[in-house]
Amino acid sequence: MGAGGDDVRPLVVLYGSQTGTAQEVAERVGREATRLHFSVLVSALDNFPLTDLPTAPLVVYVVSTTGQGEEPDNMKKTWRFLLRKSLPSNSLEHQQFGVLGLGDSSYPKFNHMAKKLSRRLVQLGGVQLLAPGLGDDQHDLGPDFVIDSWLEKFWQVSLQLYPLPPGLE
Repeated sequence: MGAGGDDVRPLVVLYGSQTGTAQEVAERVGREATRLHFSVLVSALDNFPLTDLPTAPLVVYVVSTTGQGEEPDNMKKTWRFLLRKSLPSNSLEHQQFGVLGLGDSSYPKFNHMAKKLSRRLVQLGGVQLLAPGLGDDQHDLGPDFVIDSWLEKFWQVSLQLYPLPPGLE
């Protein structure tokens, strides 16, 4: 342990956000991860270098769905890339991930983007740590109801995989 940087527990939080809500949630995930002593990077999907995606060991994707089930503008480029037929099915085999969707169940394509992204990441070899969290603006307790409980489960699983370094709480 020590000088080699063995204590670094990287977590990447990538978001696709149209109105800023997914970005706010992603930043919240980043703050919580920082409190848990992860080394955190929060980025819009299209600002994150695609070449770094396969080597990101732990990723939370926070995506909203726009219009008729489309991806937000700041993830269009990444989504097009992920859909390439030429990508090997083991492209993301070294990645463990969770997907948090933000949607509104009054729309027919409720959380469509989160569901599609989750399926595609698994097809590319990614290891999904828990079922996608599907936040709903129509929920009596608001979207945070799903987000809070999903994050709680995600942190439990993540801390089993990446325990806190000795001496940290």
